[in-house]
Amino acid sequence: MKNKSALTIEELLIDESFLNFYFRKDEADILEWEDWAEDHPDRQELIKQAFTQLDRLSLKWKQEQISEKFEELNEQLYEIKPLQVSFLRPQIFRWAAAIVLFSGIGWWYFQQNNSKSVIYTELVENAPTALIEKENNTNKPLLITLSDGSSILLQHGSRLSYPANFEGNTREVYLDGEAFFEVAKNPEKPFLVYANELVTKVLGTSFNIKSFKGQKDIQVIVRTGKVSVFKLNEIQNSKNVKILEGVVIIPNQQIRFDKEKSNFSKSLIEQPEMLSEMPQYNFEFKDVSASSVFATIQKAYGISIVYDEDLLKECPVTASLSDEPLYGKLELVCNAIEAQYQLIDGQVIISSKGCKN
Repeated sequence: MKNKSALTIEELLIDESFLNFYFRKDEADILEWEDWAEDHPDRQELIKQAFTQLDRLSLKWKQEQISEKFEELNEQLYEIKPLQVSFLRPQIFRWAAAIVLFSGIGWWYFQQNNSKSVIYTELVENAPTALIEKENNTNKPLLITLSDGSSILLQHGSRLSYPANFEGNTREVYLDGEAFFEVAKNPEKPFLVYANELVTKVLGTSFNIKSFKGQKDIQVIVRTGKVSVFKLNEIQNSKNVKILEGVVIIPNQQIRFDKEKSNFSKSLIEQPEMLSEMPQYNFEFKDVSASSVFATIQKAYGISIVYDEDLLKECPVTASLSDEPLYGKLELVCNAIEAQYQLIDGQVIISSKGCKN
């Protein structure tokens, strides 16, 4: 590839690695261009101009508009007489090539990444009220405080649109990327986060959403409280958002929405944490029934542990679990009573034959 510092806007528009960077399609290209931009602050204006041009050519164009541009370009080229061609500047052909090639590539990316969804840009454009947009182009989380007291940590490469003041019966914001939300409680006004194809509804809680365009799935992780997750069309077709249930997730659970298959999968997070940092739970057990041990773990982490209480109350456990993470606790207890555990649909399932002789 040509030296990045020597690339023109026209060349950026047809450069595959730069398009991957713009569409957040390839992690290696994204990191390479971000590092290069940091090392060459004098070229950031060029990148900004290229992004502006790409916005005009892709996300804000409908399929009909792209077709119209093709037609206009074809007509202009056919109107050029053979004698005139040799006198035209090379830049005209580079721009023509850029528009034609990018329109094709851009629409392909658009179809691949958003074929079954209404993307962030369209949601923002169709919002019922005027919105403020914040974009985080720094390497640190950006703190945003909303009018209701809710706070949001917007991660690098992400953008959030929200109203200056919340009016009506709901509080609605729009996310493209990743953010951690601390939502102020207000039972009368549900808080809705539109993250491309997915909508998360809460009354007051903290959670993380990751929804980058180009990624095949959307992820929601709950830290405290409880949230309901919906497909976008469920919200759009509902007359009363307050009564919608959706897929409910609780602390230490996460949900993934596969955009291509349009389905949900629920699971526990990789490193579950106790609900409170206060030392209210004693994990030093001496001849305590396994059912009581599992009940303590369940309360401490706020997760569902499914087990046969009558069967396991005859299984004594002596163990020190204070310094163990959740899965370490489960492993030690199961080994002690010759049981096994599985993680299914965000729950822990204990399988045991019991300890009666």
